Amino acid sequence: ALALGAPRQATADPPKINTDRVAIPGAPAPARVSGLVLKNGLRYEDTKTGPGPEPRWGQVLKVAYTCYTRAGASAPLEKLDASTAYLIRHGNGRTIRGLDEGVHTMRIGGARRVEVPPQLAYTAPGLGPLPESAAGRRKLDRALDVMAATAGSAVVFDVTLLDAWVDDADAGYYEDSSFSVDALRVITEKAERIGKGLAKASGEG
Repeated sequence: ALALGAPRQATADPPKINTDRVAIPGAPAPARVSGLVLKNGLRYEDTKTGPGPEPRWGQVLKVAYTCYTRAGASAPLEKLDASTAYLIRHGNGRTIRGLDEGVHTMRIGGARRVEVPPQLAYTAPGLGPLPESAAGRRKLDRALDVMAATAGSAVVFDVTLLDAWVDDADAGYYEDSSFSVDALRVITEKAERIGKGLAKASGEG
């Protein structure tokens, strides 16, 4: 099990750039549907479509959520944690990937159930959201051990997107429109080649 211990709220430190989340100017947005299962195993279904706009990568999001664990496809949900005002720096890599992706196509004021498979959940120490209490974090740690060995397991969030705003203290480049689509493609291809070269040099490739 991972050692789970981290501040509950997002900080104002500049985030690391995630190349999987570089916005490509002019690229079509994914279609929004009420229920969806992605290729990576993420599931979500809207329970309410909000009247506001969709969030953008790099914004600070204010959400309310209730978190459950499910140890198996047919297992009951076990409540783990809840918050009425949790802050997320959208896309900075400090929120579990499944939840960050799950809220991306919501609209402010909307509500959604997001089912996050273990491989998109708490895959590294320090990812949030985490229970505030030590007892809650121990409960999550035990649940992750069970989920890792049980097919169909998930961390389930009933989440409401309350608000989203730009953080002026964030120096991240989430939506840099100064690059063309072709320039971004070249940068991405070069980064992939460099990564493969490093992996080969270290004997991993």
